[in-house]
Amino acid sequence: MRKIILFILILGFGCTTPPTTDKPIVAVSILPQKFFVEKIAGNLAEVRVLVPPGASPELYSLMPSQMKDLAAAKLWLRIGKIGFEEGWVEKIQQSSPGLKIVNTSVQADWIAGEEEVHGDHVHLHGIDPHIWVSPGEVRKIVAETYLALVNLFPEQKDLLEANHNRFQHEIDELDTELKSKFDQLPGKKFLIFHPALTYLARDYGLEQIALEVDGKEPSPSHLRSLVELAKAENIRVIFIQKESNADNTRQLAREIGGEVVQVDPLNEAWDQQLREIANKITQATKP
Repeated sequence: MRKIILFILILGFGCTTPPTTDKPIVAVSILPQKFFVEKIAGNLAEVRVLVPPGASPELYSLMPSQMKDLAAAKLWLRIGKIGFEEGWVEKIQQSSPGLKIVNTSVQADWIAGEEEVHGDHVHLHGIDPHIWVSPGEVRKIVAETYLALVNLFPEQKDLLEANHNRFQHEIDELDTELKSKFDQLPGKKFLIFHPALTYLARDYGLEQIALEVDGKEPSPSHLRSLVELAKAENIRVIFIQKESNADNTRQLAREIGGEVVQVDPLNEAWDQQLREIANKITQATKP
């Protein structure tokens, strides 16, 4: 009898799907995009996030239930360049031919690694995908998101336009606030395990120093060089994302007599999280 009950419970959990909705479903890749869509669309759409909290946008694989959701969705808003999207876009196109797919990063000013020349064209390697930590890049993402939502809800254009304009003003205010905060920093360098704040650093004149190199764990020689750098620059804080392995970070923190501080650039509360990250960087760089 116990085995039968256990089997029924397992079957029930396995068949669990998100609640049905009468609203059009808009899929987004990462949590900050949910914030962007809801700022513009309000409650017009049901937003489904493909990469769940705590999962890596580089390595995540969709579950069968999510593929089913996508088949029912009207729109998928891509963020661009993350490993999850690159690996799944063709499969999603094939399984959901009626799904409208919009890449919201078409205006992005990407930060790329080395260039490799092939005849008359150039390949960019190592493009950093974390554009959502930059208010300047988010302005562009939000503009593309707005256009896609107007196409989905043409009868609501006036509402969407008003919400979009209001949100763009909020982004401008956040940008001004962060610039003022970072301009006053005595030190501009900070340590982080995974280089997730590259665009934030570029926008505000900071220098991000990552433990990870090309997505790989730091070598002993790299760790030694970071210890020397941290001591020379009086850096006592190492930032880490929730999704990252903290072992090497804690080891380095012990070496420099510092501490590990968690940041969450993938948090749904996008503006609040950027303010929190700015405050943590400010505290970390105080003499």
